[in-house]
Amino acid sequence: MSTDMQGMGRLEEENQKLKEQNELLLKTIIQMKVTLNRLISRYVEEEPMN
Repeated sequence: MSTDMQGMGRLEEENQKLKEQNELLLKTIIQMKVTLNRLISRYVEEEPMN
């Protein structure tokens, strides 16, 4: 029974780490999207037509 609880504890720790990593990745993706939109706005939409 103790081994099951230890295994469960390790899984819960790993799950928490994965949630934190997922949150960090989502924040990174959001920042990349903002940056991409800013670049598109600056270099594509505002570029004068020749």
